[in-house]
Amino acid sequence: MPLMLLCAAAGAIAACSDHAATPDAAHAPASPAVAASAAPKPAPPTSAFTVGFLAENDGDGELQGCTTGLTVTGAAPASGETFRESSSETEGVGFIRIDGALVRVTLSHSDSREHGVTSVFEDAAHTLRVVESVESGVTNENTDSTSLSGTLTITYKGATQTLRVEGGVAC
Repeated sequence: MPLMLLCAAAGAIAACSDHAATPDAAHAPASPAVAASAAPKPAPPTSAFTVGFLAENDGDGELQGCTTGLTVTGAAPASGETFRESSSETEGVGFIRIDGALVRVTLSHSDSREHGVTSVFEDAAHTLRVVESVESGVTNENTDSTSLSGTLTITYKGATQTLRVEGGVAC
């Protein structure tokens, strides 16, 4: 009896092997490797946080001297600024809205270039990092202001977004 079961099992395996060579093989299940490569690719992850717009008076009590205001390029004029800061080469403070909450960040590092600057700001808990990389544009001597354009790279709890921004610094 066990020999008969062994023979039946061997026959079934042979029949399956022969079946793969028939025209119906196209309807046979694919191997796991082929199935994995043919599986639809997952959609890219959505942003883990939302960057909002600042209210007109956000940060007013702490911003002193020359103040930089940056808005997402192409945003509606009435939207408001995305990031606002007041800094020198060694110290400064900035404000940004993340998931609706106003977050205060302080300057941790700054590198000046011939026509621009890259400044790194972080919150006190080190869960938010804002890298402001801007190039100087036209200066208006009458208003003591200079236009700026560049990027804000925002990393919040391990997720990162890079936004094209424009705005200026006024003293």
